Amino acid sequence: MNQSTGNSQYRDATIDAIASAVLSRRPLPPMYCSSVDDGYRVQRALSAHINANKSGDLKAGVTATEAQQQLGLDGPLVASLYVGGRLDSGCTMSVAKGQEFECEIAVVTDGSGKPIGLMPAIEVVYLAFTRVEDFSIANAVAANLGADRYICGGVVSCDPAINQVPISVYRDGVEIAAMTNSYSFGSPSSGAAWLVEEARKRGLWRDSEQQRILLLGTCGNPIPAQPGHYLVDFGRLGTVDFSVV
Repeated sequence: MNQSTGNSQYRDATIDAIASAVLSRRPLPPMYCSSVDDGYRVQRALSAHINANKSGDLKAGVTATEAQQQLGLDGPLVASLYVGGRLDSGCTMSVAKGQEFECEIAVVTDGSGKPIGLMPAIEVVYLAFTRVEDFSIANAVAANLGADRYICGGVVSCDPAINQVPISVYRDGVEIAAMTNSYSFGSPSSGAAWLVEEARKRGLWRDSEQQRILLLGTCGNPIPAQPGHYLVDFGRLGTVDFSVV
């Protein structure tokens, strides 16, 4: 076996192991990404593997300026969502220990990245490593920033005037959180433009006739996933409801 073949087989085995952990919601196996660029290389391979080479939707991560400064980043990050992870409002799901919900505003685009609508969304995330020392930005990027599932509300028309959106979260009829969106890139439309451009740069976007959903990052703090019925009110954007069993 020559070295290139051996390296290829090693990479394939690594992607298989990561994909298995992601799909079964287990801590990730040992990971060795040395840089953010290296993380994006693994992310592209992982997403293609799980999505069977179909174009999935995308999300932005670390969108708050304060968080970027704490982590030594000069801007947000981009990650892929899994085709099989899309759910509709009204769904019922089970969750793994340690999973969290993130309230997000989504932009729906045409296949070229032009915004055609807005949508309230909930992302279900899980990011855990078998080895504590593996937790790094590069490895998180490789693992699609903890992408798991995402719940989509109804689409409303794009309104350039929508910048701040008040959000209230209810579990079993009791309000448990209130927040608003706060993004380093400003409005949803400018966030979508950034996300499409960054995805192109990272090899995660190709124009097509398929509409895409772009999650713009968490609004407020993540919410621990616990059993119950959830209703999330996004004001002018509508609501998302779901149950956890």
